[in-house]
Amino acid sequence: MSALTTETIEAKSEPVQATPAQNESVQAEQPQEVPLPMDIIGQGTCPSLTGRSTLSFAIGRHTEDATLHLAITGNSGGGMWCKDWTAASAIQDIVLGEGQLRSSDFHDLHPGKSINTGGFILAVLRALGLVRPSADNSRIHEHVPGATLESAVNDFLGTVAKPSRRKAKES
Repeated sequence: MSALTTETIEAKSEPVQATPAQNESVQAEQPQEVPLPMDIIGQGTCPSLTGRSTLSFAIGRHTEDATLHLAITGNSGGGMWCKDWTAASAIQDIVLGEGQLRSSDFHDLHPGKSINTGGFILAVLRALGLVRPSADNSRIHEHVPGATLESAVNDFLGTVAKPSRRKAKES
């Protein structure tokens, strides 16, 4: 990982496809998702849970409400995944609500999207230090006591950025 990258991007969902006559009923059933204006505060890579591919991910902060989000941005293995942002609060709720974590526990974060996404999110959480493999079964993960996603991200950003400790020159 070279330098910490900051940029503003918008994550967009796929538009609903319907004929003009069907538009009214489709829109009533499925509201259009609003793009998320996001500042990328960090990027990284980690191995997938199987170790057969390398995943790329981005950590973002919503520009309006400052909430933390995570997105999977790449996979060297070529498998499909959902590229949408995931709210850290939704991830934290799953991690704290489950004693034993499996990739399937994260599928509801993006319903109807690729099932690979749950495993990819779990792999990133493991790389960030929020979860760890169970001593009894490597397919099951557990929450690292005391860790929060916010603290794990702050630790990650601290290792990526390695800020200079020099004071600014006085003029």
